[in-house]
Amino acid sequence: MAAFSRHLTARNSSIAGGVLLLLYLLKHRNRKPKQNSKQGGSHLVLNTEKDGKKDRAAVDKVFFLRILRILRIMVPRFFCMETGYLILIATMLVTRTYCDVWMIQNGTMIESAIIGRSTKDFKIFLFSFIKFMPLIALVNNFLKLGLNELKLRCRERLTKYLYDQYLQGFTYYKMGNLDNRIANADQLLTQDVEKFCNSVVDLYSNLSKPLLDIGLYIFKLTSAIGAQGPTIMMSYLLISGLFLTRLRRPIGKMTVTEQRFEGEYRYVNSRLITNSEEIAFYNGNMREKQTIHATFKKLVGNTSFVYIYSYVSTCCCPADLATVVGYLVVSRPFLNLSHPRHLNSTHSELLEDYYQSGRMLLRMSQALGRIVLAGREMTRLSGFTARITELMKVLKELNAGRYERTMVSQQEKDTAEKLLLVPGSGQIINRDNIIKFDHTPLATPNGDILIRDLTFEVQSGTNVLVCGPNGCGKSSLFRVLGELWPLFGGHLTKPERGKLFYVPQRPYMTLGSLRDQVIYPDTYEDQRKKGISDQVLKEYLDNVQLGHILDREGSWDTVQDWMDVLSGGEKQRMAMARLFYHKPQFAILDECTSAVSVDVEDYIYSHCRTVGITLFTVSHRKSLWKHHEYYLHMDGRGNYEFKPITEETVEFGS
Repeated sequence: MAAFSRHLTARNSSIAGGVLLLLYLLKHRNRKPKQNSKQGGSHLVLNTEKDGKKDRAAVDKVFFLRILRILRIMVPRFFCMETGYLILIATMLVTRTYCDVWMIQNGTMIESAIIGRSTKDFKIFLFSFIKFMPLIALVNNFLKLGLNELKLRCRERLTKYLYDQYLQGFTYYKMGNLDNRIANADQLLTQDVEKFCNSVVDLYSNLSKPLLDIGLYIFKLTSAIGAQGPTIMMSYLLISGLFLTRLRRPIGKMTVTEQRFEGEYRYVNSRLITNSEEIAFYNGNMREKQTIHATFKKLVGNTSFVYIYSYVSTCCCPADLATVVGYLVVSRPFLNLSHPRHLNSTHSELLEDYYQSGRMLLRMSQALGRIVLAGREMTRLSGFTARITELMKVLKELNAGRYERTMVSQQEKDTAEKLLLVPGSGQIINRDNIIKFDHTPLATPNGDILIRDLTFEVQSGTNVLVCGPNGCGKSSLFRVLGELWPLFGGHLTKPERGKLFYVPQRPYMTLGSLRDQVIYPDTYEDQRKKGISDQVLKEYLDNVQLGHILDREGSWDTVQDWMDVLSGGEKQRMAMARLFYHKPQFAILDECTSAVSVDVEDYIYSHCRTVGITLFTVSHRKSLWKHHEYYLHMDGRGNYEFKPITEETVEFGS
């Protein structure tokens, strides 16, 4: 009892210190955003205010509706593997609760035999304990297996659902280029999904087991010490739960902010890797170091605050006081000498009854404490739930053709003009062998008008050279053609997406074999269905003077990091071989032969005409004018010309 008293005194001291620290944190907590707003730019302030309004993360009705919606995705029907694991976990939890009760009773009998100096009883109960140890270990391992498998399957279900939405059409492009509500989608799709699934399954286990313990121990204790003791404990749970619910309310929003800073930190690191060559040429290592350190400092500062707040709330948490309440309750029948339960009990019976009732009440108080602490985990789960729900909402709206952008600043006169443009108000008509813009405004997703009324028509077999200064709208025109950007009015007649091919200046080399670089985005099965043999693929490489790569690698199935293995010119020629493989009706060539020699370029353009591929070309090379019949010139001030190419035009272009 002296040790217990010292322990209680130390605990009360830590709680008192925790309360003082909590009051200090609450007092200074609201000053932190003001400091950040002074350090950052106006864009960051706007984002912070926007996130503060949308990141509602609290354990309330909205949270339960959100999590039920996500649970329907992770457990889609009653008869599925996830349901089976839920039942397995529940069964193991019930079994483990009964094992705990048996161990209390058996352990009490062993101690009673030791105190009573009964060798026979000691051997009997000790052998019984040894006999049941493998069964108890089996129950614990089955429980761990069920929890881990359920986490994995829930993550698999949710990840597949989100990627089905994310990779539907051009949603992945729109999320990063048209809509700015979600930053760092990779963070949400990977780490946040994993943490959410782990948190949900852990919460299921951490709530189910204590609830089972409480129910069983209340039943046992009511028959042992009466109903008053369990009633006092449940009243304590209700009061402490209301207190902690209020105390932990900020943790959900803190979790949202923490994960956003994690995403920003991952982004600046991946950005350094992606642009390492350019940064090295500029000697920008110190500048990038400052950026990474600043981002990491924000992450560390926020995470440190979360840890301190969680620690303080734990110190102030009265869950450990449940043990004190338990001692007070269990002592009543023993300290009250007139209590009818122990009027005629021997010392050995008193000791046995005390140990059994005390341990059951202690386990019950610990179960109550775990429920109280589970409330903190539920508040943290609300933060992950808010982020996953926001991702699902944005994906749904993008797939429905709606997007949102936050403007940092804009002129009032521009605003009035932009309001007249409605994204998606134009009509796209799919028709083969023609591209026709009919009174179509060319505008950015922000609503900035590049050309107010674009009208021209191109039939198959008529190559067009697109020219003009930087920022005039060449890339915007191709993004509208590829249906990456919305149409703000008019009519656009064009072939279906698969019949229009885009070849950029820096071609994309996919992960996979040499064959995959030529047939991308097709697979080997698609190649076989089209009836294109490997010999024909070899001819495509020969046409662009890349046949030596197959000879060098020795097989179509050789896997390399092709972004590094191939030079800039080889990657551009590989993209042209890919174009010959797909044979689209129209192809957009965006400076895609800038690293290719003139003779190879001349052959490529001639071969495109031979196989019937009509070209839209962006290039500054004079030698390409002869391969085109029309030119589309944009001056960057909202005007354009679409005229046939003549000898005078070629001389002027030269």
